Amino acid sequence: MFIISTVFIAKTMSASAFQLEDSLRTTAFLQQVGKVELMSYRLGYTLAGENSEKLSGEFLDYNRVLAFRDSVEEEGSSRSSIHYYISEEEKDIQSITSYIDIIRKNDLYIAQQDTGNVDEGNSLIIEANKLGFKPFYKFRRRILTDIKFIIFIGILALFIITFFVLLFFIIIVRSRNARKERQVKEYEDTCREPLSTFLFAYDVAEVKQLTYEEINVLFATNDFKKPLFKDTLIKEIVNLNKNLKGDFKEKLKVIYTTLKLDDHSIRKLKSSNWELQATGTMELYEMNIEKAVPHLEKLLDSKNFVVRSTAVRAYLQLSSKKELSFLSQQNYPLSRWQQMGLYRVLRNTSSTGQIHLKTLLMSDNDSVRVFGVKLVRLLGRMDVIEKLSQMFPTASLEEQYEIIKTFNSLSAHTEIDLVHRSFQSKDIKLATLSAELMGGIGNEISVALLVEKLRTETPFSLEKCMMTSLYKLDEEMMNWVVGHFERPRLELIRKHIQDSLLENV
Repeated sequence: MFIISTVFIAKTMSASAFQLEDSLRTTAFLQQVGKVELMSYRLGYTLAGENSEKLSGEFLDYNRVLAFRDSVEEEGSSRSSIHYYISEEEKDIQSITSYIDIIRKNDLYIAQQDTGNVDEGNSLIIEANKLGFKPFYKFRRRILTDIKFIIFIGILALFIITFFVLLFFIIIVRSRNARKERQVKEYEDTCREPLSTFLFAYDVAEVKQLTYEEINVLFATNDFKKPLFKDTLIKEIVNLNKNLKGDFKEKLKVIYTTLKLDDHSIRKLKSSNWELQATGTMELYEMNIEKAVPHLEKLLDSKNFVVRSTAVRAYLQLSSKKELSFLSQQNYPLSRWQQMGLYRVLRNTSSTGQIHLKTLLMSDNDSVRVFGVKLVRLLGRMDVIEKLSQMFPTASLEEQYEIIKTFNSLSAHTEIDLVHRSFQSKDIKLATLSAELMGGIGNEISVALLVEKLRTETPFSLEKCMMTSLYKLDEEMMNWVVGHFERPRLELIRKHIQDSLLENV
């Protein structure tokens, strides 16, 4: 028991010694620093002959409260004690010690120097001298050596320069375009009156007799050789050519060729600009200039869709031989828009064999072969039916659809066996097209095949086509099917077929 008491007393004395040491270190720091952020002090003292303790006013400097304590003790104060405050809240010495440790670890103080000789007015100057101030020239040198700041300034300067360059470029382009529009307007006014004179005051023979100089004089302009004037004149001639017929078109072509505007359009085909190539192609196409065919051949396989489309159309229109071998060798897909344009050119050509459609059917390009099958149907080429029958087994589904449609359009009775085989296909669309065709060219075998397939339920579109074809081939058999198979939908389809008001629905 004695040993335990001794150890306890020793630990207590040791803790007291540590607390005393911390307190002394704290007060020594406060004397050295003087002022600490958020801290204030008051002195509690008892005068001689009095028992109650008095509390002094607030001090922000620890050394001042010490000086006040000394003056109070000289006047006979029996006892005095310093009260510590943090943010105007009184704290004990342990809390003050912890706070001071935080202040010291983070260097959140400014050491006081010669507090006895420094007055309140000069203290600000002394504190300012403790700041790390550097002259302006050193600060500027630091900016110029900061690589990040230099990069930032460079990017900002580049942005500003680019902005002004683009702004200048936009202003130049807009002013140039505005000037060009004004010139085009002036050229249009210059061209319209002479063109009207040629169209209404001269006949075809008189226009043909005019020379280049005589036509040039009528336009009364010094800008005749400028490309912009020629482009404007060609545009006016082409627009008139689209809207006029007969002798007027012939007069316009004579003017176009006499003024050598066709050479100007051909030069556009040699340009690297696809817009100029497409424009020149359309001009030659509209004015029907046959001598441009050799130049158009170079554009038939152009990588640009617009140039390629217009060149193919113009080539077919202007070429004396409607040779389609170039089209069969095309590597690019043939769009529906191109197919429509080509058909407009080819439909006016005789269907007696001048257009070699078999060349298209042997192409390696799927879209070209499909277009060839469509042309057989659209041009009514009965002589190509046998070729379609030969290619049917190895053709793609899209080609087979078009072949069946072609057989239907041309009433190809010789291909009924092929139609029977395609009717057995698992592809619903192909079977439906075949069933529809069997209604026009079918026979007894067709009736048997239709009845056999109607035994099982199939999609409505296929059932309707089979019932319609069966009605055309053998109406009694259709009625027998409806009565024996006893499916309500078949009855409804029969009523629909037999209703004259719904014949084309």
